[in-house]
Amino acid sequence: MRDVLVMWRSSKMVVLVALSAAIYAAILIPFKIIPIVPGFTELRPGNAIPVVCGLLFGPAAAWGCAIGNLMADFFGTVGPGSFFGLIGNFLFAYVPYRLWVMFKGFNPPRGTWREVPLLVLVIFLGSAACAVVIGTGLDLLGLVPYVVLTSIITINNSIAGIVLGIPLLILMYPRAHKWNLTYSQIMHEDDIKTTPITPIAGLVLMAACIVGVFAALDKTGALASWGSKLGMLTLEPTLDADGKPIPVSLLMPAEMSLRELGMWCSLLIVLGSSLMARIGSRRSQATTAGVSDEKPTDVSDGVIAVSDLHFAYGDSITPALHEVSFRQKSGQMRLLMGRTGAGKSTLCLCMNGVIPHMQSGDFVGTVHIGGQDTRSQSVDDLSQVAGLVFQDFETQLFCSDVELEIAFGLENRGVPREAMRERVNHWLDTLGLGHLLGRDPITLSGGEKQRLALAAVMAAEPPIVVLDEPTTDLDPLGRAQVIDAVESLATQGRTILLATDDPTHGTGTDPLLVLSEGAVAYDGACGHLLRDVARARAVGLRPHPLAEIAQAVGLPDVPETAAEAVRTLRDCAAVLDEPALTRRRDSEREPFAGGEAVAVDLVSHSYGGPASLQKVSLQVRQGEFVAILGPNGSGKTTLCKLMMGLLTPHQGTVKVNGRDVAAMSVTDLASQIGYLYQNPDNQIFADTVFDEVAFGPRNLGRSREEVTRLVADAIAVTELVGLETADPFALTRGQRQRVALAAILACEPGIIVFDEPTTGLDVPQQEAMMELLRQLQTQGHTIIVVTHHTEMAMRYASRLILLREGQVVVDGAVRDVVADERALQAACQRIPAVVEISMALFGVPLLSPEEFGEYVRLS
Repeated sequence: MRDVLVMWRSSKMVVLVALSAAIYAAILIPFKIIPIVPGFTELRPGNAIPVVCGLLFGPAAAWGCAIGNLMADFFGTVGPGSFFGLIGNFLFAYVPYRLWVMFKGFNPPRGTWREVPLLVLVIFLGSAACAVVIGTGLDLLGLVPYVVLTSIITINNSIAGIVLGIPLLILMYPRAHKWNLTYSQIMHEDDIKTTPITPIAGLVLMAACIVGVFAALDKTGALASWGSKLGMLTLEPTLDADGKPIPVSLLMPAEMSLRELGMWCSLLIVLGSSLMARIGSRRSQATTAGVSDEKPTDVSDGVIAVSDLHFAYGDSITPALHEVSFRQKSGQMRLLMGRTGAGKSTLCLCMNGVIPHMQSGDFVGTVHIGGQDTRSQSVDDLSQVAGLVFQDFETQLFCSDVELEIAFGLENRGVPREAMRERVNHWLDTLGLGHLLGRDPITLSGGEKQRLALAAVMAAEPPIVVLDEPTTDLDPLGRAQVIDAVESLATQGRTILLATDDPTHGTGTDPLLVLSEGAVAYDGACGHLLRDVARARAVGLRPHPLAEIAQAVGLPDVPETAAEAVRTLRDCAAVLDEPALTRRRDSEREPFAGGEAVAVDLVSHSYGGPASLQKVSLQVRQGEFVAILGPNGSGKTTLCKLMMGLLTPHQGTVKVNGRDVAAMSVTDLASQIGYLYQNPDNQIFADTVFDEVAFGPRNLGRSREEVTRLVADAIAVTELVGLETADPFALTRGQRQRVALAAILACEPGIIVFDEPTTGLDVPQQEAMMELLRQLQTQGHTIIVVTHHTEMAMRYASRLILLREGQVVVDGAVRDVVADERALQAACQRIPAVVEISMALFGVPLLSPEEFGEYVRLS
């Protein structure tokens, strides 16, 4: 019964134990008032739970249902017999699961029609195993006769398990599988699969179950009597003292009592169940649960060595990583790039043992971190060698105070208090978090949370630091702070693996690893690839901005810095087409003729501390494309939520199309303004793309024909045609964002507010999303975008609003705003290279490399 023991090493399985116990007890307790055998058993429709949970969650359900039954017993039937109830309910969940594995292999049932006959069999046998053990135990205690309780429990369990359990399994399997909760997705196959003696043990188990139950049912000798009447056998009746025939049971030896038979059957059931799985613990090549007892010996070694790494999630046919090999020197900084879904996050999770120990799947190859094989060390041990900041950084924040969050890992490592305080203060200052002391992390902005997660990892000072997109939610100055800190760690001799999509990170000589569809597409110097525009775009990466400018104007070589670019262009006598640019600039300054779409008048708001917005006033005209920029915590998202009515201003008013938001119903707001969250998963919940997009118009009372038309139009505009029946959560991040946008468009709002539309997307996906928003603007929609990407805002927006500390710093046409260096610095924005170079050369800003190609000529 290896699976029964090693499952306790998996956090997911432990949670499933608690979940199974709670659900089972919660359903059993109300029916205690409907007894069948008073004080011992009752009507139990909840008996469908052990069957379903056992077939999906395996040994976790067996433990959970045993505990859950004991919990329920305390509400009316607790007593000496509860011990046998504990064992019986364990077997009730465990036996169907083990028999299913024996007959069908590693994967759980889905509840298809073809599976029903076998499901009926294993459910009956699980019911019988439970009944025989409990019946025998209570008979031995002299409480209830074996024949009575065994028969009742078998019938009660079988009916509930078959009639209710199979339909429930059909409903639960897709959801359990989607969230990687089935035993085959959590545990290693080596801990579950059968052995050469499994078939023998299974036959013994099944025979004991059948004999034990039918001996009880046949106590009157009905089977023998029917066989005699049909001429199938001849009986010589034995007479009792009164001369009456004694019933003959075909399933019980004449010299054995029913109690003795029950004891033998119970013993064989327990023995057979124990021998159906492997015995002993797995000590090497662990994936989900087992790890070596050997501890890391040399954590000073910062070498990363990956050899022929292959990994596929769960039942996925397509591997997330395929034949990945590379070696990184100690103290070296390496960039990791690739398109969305290329395998970057998967590779990062392999660096400290999250894969394979906490994420099941097909893991082949070797990963050595600091001289340690990740398969033979626990995640806890590996965390001393390699610190990891997740792409979804919020999942690793759980303390109620910023300072405690950073100190948590140090406390668990036994770092002395003074040294701990020194490290915490250092990283608070280094990453600009000092002003957040005493704050609950849940109240921080996305960028502040990201820096906090980074500080918590950095404070532990591991020799290897793995960062999965650590700057996605940061403002430009925040990104610079983080990258400076990372580069400082590298100069101190720490090994850095940095997953990023920013071509300006690192130097031209730093090594770069590019993944494409799980395989290595490039392994070499950053400069060789990122300063070659065509090669970089061919693998889905953003080229270095200086390379794009050089290509646009026809420079033979790519400058190393912006200052060098200015000198080179001056030497080449670069000339600006001022009349053409002036005409364009004048047209950009013309006010939009549309009516007022959104009006914010002297609005203030606070979350209980300092004001997040202070007397903000602004207006957005119909048909505008407005970008809102500002540092983390400046109030950008708060402003958007006020526009949507998700927050109420403490002072001032917010109007949408001339109406006060506070007086509008949810239906009115949804039909006029749509809000897309920074994380699309926060607003996606339906099982199919069609249902997700149709949810809004259905709730707005549209007819079936209108819903169909609106969904079709929205899906066409967002280029999701053909994915109508797909599960939204099975799509890529970019596709999920399009699903969320389609769901908004189907409600036909004139105004769309999008919080960080490019977060989590690769370069082609970012450009496709922004082009889609531009297309919607040309169709008459008002677009309001919150973003940290100044270059993206310059390229697509017609107007910029800069916020800082809850106040508007500047509001105007894009070209005018980026020309104001003081305003940009006041809003913590870095001057983009394209603006810096054009201002130095011509005194006016150009907004993109394409404008360099359009307005600049070399003499």
